[in-house]
Amino acid sequence: MERLLEWIRTGLKKRKVKVFLVFLLCASLAWLINKLSQTYTSNTTFNITYVNIPSEFLLANTPKKELQVRLKAVGFQFLGYQLKPKEIQLDVSKVMHKDDSYYLTSDQIRIQLEAQLNNYSTLTDFDSDVIHFDFTSLKTKKVPVRAMMELTFAANHILEGQILLQPDSILISGPKSQIDTIDIIETELIKIDDLDNSFSKDVALKLPKQLNGTTFSNDFVNVSGNVVKFSELVIEVPVTVINLPPNVEMRTFPEIIEVRCQGTLERLKELEVKDFEVVADYSKISSATGNRLSIRLKKYPKTLNNVMIDTNEIEFILRRE
Repeated sequence: MERLLEWIRTGLKKRKVKVFLVFLLCASLAWLINKLSQTYTSNTTFNITYVNIPSEFLLANTPKKELQVRLKAVGFQFLGYQLKPKEIQLDVSKVMHKDDSYYLTSDQIRIQLEAQLNNYSTLTDFDSDVIHFDFTSLKTKKVPVRAMMELTFAANHILEGQILLQPDSILISGPKSQIDTIDIIETELIKIDDLDNSFSKDVALKLPKQLNGTTFSNDFVNVSGNVVKFSELVIEVPVTVINLPPNVEMRTFPEIIEVRCQGTLERLKELEVKDFEVVADYSKISSATGNRLSIRLKKYPKTLNNVMIDTNEIEFILRRE
């Protein structure tokens, strides 16, 4: 064995052997090029991508992913297909519809295949007469978004108005059986401490991950809130008795109720006693209530952030004429 290897090494060092090997290599390349330049008829495989699926449908099951074709082409073309299979696209918008069946006919498939072949290849045959499609109808509906928040405010600060969402709802599209289970979409939790300024944040939505074929118009929403510094003001409002009979007089203790108002300085400066009404309802008197009667704040400016009365009950004395 060692003698054989030594003989080969010695032979490769000889100039005549080197020249022979070069000529052999050139001849082999010339033969290969000649063979690959000739035209053959043979089979190969194309990978299929489906495009232009109608927006109102979803493919419940993907049809065949490969197509066996028979081509007439030069050897170089077949070599290229072996190294990297050709990707061809089938236009689903061209499907035929009969009863509940959707399909591409053999002629439609052939036309689309031939349009995607180069000038060096000719389609002679392929392995499918018809490709059927299993479509599921898509439904679209509008779903409200709910902001999930944990907010704490700095001293003497409060949220003015409502939390704003932009958008406050999103569109979801998918199979009816899936989207009928969705009535609301929540945001990821927003947690802010010691708020003393207005805020605006883009927050991700908690979109269901397990749904197949369902799409959502938005992945994020903007959540904002107006935070203001507030003050307090106490307004003294007389008690008004309602449903009092004509022959009855009522005196209440106390006669004046303190109403505590929270709001911005600008709004507090505008307040007047006539903006408020505290009422006691005579018709609510019974033996169970004795000489005590509940009161309520019937009227107050809606622009205030918070309003409360310092008591919920009063005492009374009746006098009949």
